[in-house]
Amino acid sequence: RIIAGSQRRCTIIVIKMMSQQLRRHRSSSLRTSSSMINHLLRTSSSLTSSCHLLLFLLIKSSSLIQNDIVVNASSIIKDKQHLTAIAELKRLVPPPTKQIGVSTEVDAINDDAYYARFLSVNEWDPIKTESSIRQSIEWRKRVQPRKLRPRHCPTLCRQYAWLALTIGPGSKMILNDNDEHLYDTNNKNKKQSPLDPPYNCPPLQSWRTTKHGLPITYFRCWKWNPELASSKESETHLAYHIHHLLRRIPNNRKKDVSRICVIFDMRGFETYMLPHIHKCINILRCQYPGRAGAMCFINVPIYFTTVWKIISPWLDDEIRSKVFFAERGVDDVEKAVGFLNGMKLKTGLF
Repeated sequence: RIIAGSQRRCTIIVIKMMSQQLRRHRSSSLRTSSSMINHLLRTSSSLTSSCHLLLFLLIKSSSLIQNDIVVNASSIIKDKQHLTAIAELKRLVPPPTKQIGVSTEVDAINDDAYYARFLSVNEWDPIKTESSIRQSIEWRKRVQPRKLRPRHCPTLCRQYAWLALTIGPGSKMILNDNDEHLYDTNNKNKKQSPLDPPYNCPPLQSWRTTKHGLPITYFRCWKWNPELASSKESETHLAYHIHHLLRRIPNNRKKDVSRICVIFDMRGFETYMLPHIHKCINILRCQYPGRAGAMCFINVPIYFTTVWKIISPWLDDEIRSKVFFAERGVDDVEKAVGFLNGMKLKTGLF
C-alpha cells in the first residue's frame, strides 16, 4: 500500500503538471479537457485509475495539439497588392455563411490564406481565380474534408499504401511487409488490419517531417489497389489524406510552413493506375493549390520516362516545380528523406 500510494502521488503530480500546460492553451477544447482531468483527479482513488488517467491525458493532449496546426498566413502576407487582390476576390466570392454540419469547412475558407493560395497560382488575378475558388468552396461543402475519418474510406485505408510517417517507439513496424495477411483485402477469412493512417498519432510517437517542417506521407505503389474502391471512396480517401497531411504541419509561429511532402515509391506501378493518378492530381491541383512542397519519386521503372510524358501535362507549373526524381541509389524511404533534407524546399506561400 505504501509503494502504491507513493506511485499514485507521483502519477498525480505528473498529471497536474500536464494539466497546467493544457490550461495555457486558449482553445475551448483544451479547456474542456482540463476540466475533465480535474474531475477525474478528484474521483480517482487507486493506482490503476491514476495510470488509466495518465494514459488518457497523453492520448487526449496529443490529439488536441495536433488539431491546432493551422498557421494564419494573413500575418505573413505583407504586400499591399496581394492584400488588395485578396479583398477583391472575397468581394467576388464571399466566404459562405456558417450552416449546420459545415461550420468547420467555413472556418477554413474564411482564412485569407485560403484565398491567397488560389491567387498565388493564378498570377494574383482575382478575375482569373474566381471560378476555381468558387468550385473549390462547393467541393469542400460537399466532401467536408475536416470531418473525414478512416471509417469513411475503409477499403483504401486497409491497403497501407499511403503511410503517415512517424518517429518514436514502434514507428518502423508499419513499414514491415512480413505480415502480408494484414493487407489482403480479397480474403474474407483472414484478419482485417486496422485502418491507416490513424486520425491521431499513436502514443509515444510524433508525426515525422523533413528538416524544413514538411509532414511526410510515404506512398507504396505495390500496395495500392484503387480499382477495389468506388469512385466516391477514392475521392474521400484522397481528401482525408491531404487534410491529414495538413493537420500534421508543425505549429511553428516563427516559420511559415503550409506545404506537404509525399514520397512516391513506384515499385509495382501498372499503367492501369493512370486514370486513378489523374484523379488524384486533379484534386490536389484544383482543391489544394499552393500546398505541394515536395513530390519525390523513387524506384521508378525504366519505362516511367514515357509515362511521365503522359502525367506531366496534368500538372500545373506550381506542382511540376515541386516534383523531384531521386537518383538510383535512393531506393528506400529513409534515403528519400535524407535526399529531401539536402535540398532547399519551399515551405510556405512565398
